[in-house]
Amino acid sequence: MNTPNPNAFELPTAERLARHLDEHPPVAPAPVRSWVLLAIAGGLLLISPALLMYPVLMLPVAVAGLVAVGVFSGKVQQARALRQRVVRAWELAMLRHHREALRRAWELLPLVARHPDLHLRCVTVFAHVLDEQAGYDAALVAMDHLLERVPDRHPMAVQVRLQRANAALCSDRLADADDALRKLRGTVDTLPPGPLPAGYHLARLVQDVRTGHFADAAEQADATAAHLRPLGVYAGYGYGLLAYCQHQTALRADDPQAADTARRAARRLWHRATLLVPPAALAFRYRELEAMPADPPPSPTPAAEPHA
Repeated sequence: MNTPNPNAFELPTAERLARHLDEHPPVAPAPVRSWVLLAIAGGLLLISPALLMYPVLMLPVAVAGLVAVGVFSGKVQQARALRQRVVRAWELAMLRHHREALRRAWELLPLVARHPDLHLRCVTVFAHVLDEQAGYDAALVAMDHLLERVPDRHPMAVQVRLQRANAALCSDRLADADDALRKLRGTVDTLPPGPLPAGYHLARLVQDVRTGHFADAAEQADATAAHLRPLGVYAGYGYGLLAYCQHQTALRADDPQAADTARRAARRLWHRATLLVPPAALAFRYRELEAMPADPPPSPTPAAEPHA
């Protein structure tokens, strides 16, 4: 038997993912196990007088009980093993083994249909990996699936909405993203500093870049950079976008001194960004960053006046 190549799994299209989710929807588990246990307990109570009168019946009853315990124990072990496999797929996604995580979650989805919580975790792997791998249209399908099943006030719902707004911006669905960000603003304003508000500021920064509001973003660069810190390594994407805004501001500046100030800020922010995220990864996620020079050149110095 050939071992599957973890890097050979192709990213699904939005249509293929939607079809896979439709074919394997979550199904609420039937309460058969509880009813069977109650039936067994009730049956034992009913036949207990007969067992006292006819002790010979105790052997088949004991065997039947052991068989039932074995069956249920096996079911519990299977459920535990299935949960461990789903958790492993999520761990691989967090370790950035994206294609392997996606392949495992894809294969697990039919097996977890009767476990809604595990089904939700598999779809979470889809959303995370596809977003990280720039498969934004398919990521939106997974995120919409999650939002249909997570309560509106749940912190996970806010996180998914933020990720969805970012994915919409990256796939040029600007009106969709603008509507989502406006709805999120009231919720985010009530939260203490942390990853969720930071994610909101990152999405607003992406919106500024996609709509060409470079000067506005550059003017608020220091405040935005401070808001991004709770994102940890992912703040590097925000620093890269801020560097791009400063770079674009320098290119458009009429005043040489203002251009030089923006150029220095771009160089400083780009350095911070690339300390956290490799330049290729920055450009892969946000295509604008392909235009960033590796080391933005300093402003030209005026030629010295010749001595009289």
